[in-house]
Amino acid sequence: MAHDVMPFLQPAPQVLTCGPWQLADTEGTGELPALLPDWDPQADLALSRHVTVDHPRALADCRLPPDTPLALVVDWHSSAAHYTGSAFRRLVVDATTLTVQIKLSGTDLGGTLVIHTRLVLADDVSRPEAAPPFTPLHAGEILCEQSTEVRLEGSASRFPISVIDFPLHGFDEDARWVLGLPEDPAVPVTGGIRLYLNRTDTELVTAATRAAAPTSMQRRLLETMYDDVARQLVEACLRPAWRDAVTDAADEPGSLAESLTVLVSNLFHGASLQTVATWREAEPSVFAAALQGALRRQHQKRRETP
Repeated sequence: MAHDVMPFLQPAPQVLTCGPWQLADTEGTGELPALLPDWDPQADLALSRHVTVDHPRALADCRLPPDTPLALVVDWHSSAAHYTGSAFRRLVVDATTLTVQIKLSGTDLGGTLVIHTRLVLADDVSRPEAAPPFTPLHAGEILCEQSTEVRLEGSASRFPISVIDFPLHGFDEDARWVLGLPEDPAVPVTGGIRLYLNRTDTELVTAATRAAAPTSMQRRLLETMYDDVARQLVEACLRPAWRDAVTDAADEPGSLAESLTVLVSNLFHGASLQTVATWREAEPSVFAAALQGALRRQHQKRRETP
């Protein structure tokens, strides 16, 4: 197996000892699994872990001066959202054990989440000309690291949300949200569909971040957005260009086609895509009213559910 070879000395792996990531949710705290099948993109991920750093040994192994500061940092990358960020940084100047606590916004995540816990050089080494050969010299150079991967898979009614600058992406600056759909409905739902929110719409962005416990006004705003999204999804899977593809891929677990088939079935009492499409073509106004009523009943049912 190939390994990266760093251009400077690295300490023994025991210098950085990490406990398992712990996930806090409404049911308590438990070890972070490799798969979160019920991940909610509208909720944050609150994680913690215990980390021990053997600062003296790290300096000795890397031939660094005894007063060299190191930093413990936590970085992350989300595959579906293509976002990368830094969640934690703490200066380390002696042997230490600490609890790392981070919170990642669900709107930035999707697909596979990779979390890196790293011990890095905090500052450039003074008088680098006097340093021994192969000594790390520059701030940010990674001495050792530990990585954790977790797959995030939302349920059929949830999908990734991104907050972006609309004009920079070619969208009308006054639009509130845009639904991004793939060309092929057979793709996984978490990687194939995304809802974009306008960064300047602070009212909507705030409502989305509080989706787990919104105010009554925020709930109405979110329901309006979800109704529009559901309407777009239904219209998309009823188009002739998509209808057959959705039907063919409806049995693919985790696919967008599966989610769309479930959505239509739930809204129209188990009716098939072909039946609903025929109804829509024959009586478009009646169908539009029926869809509106079905979505309204879903909201009412959610409010009544404890």
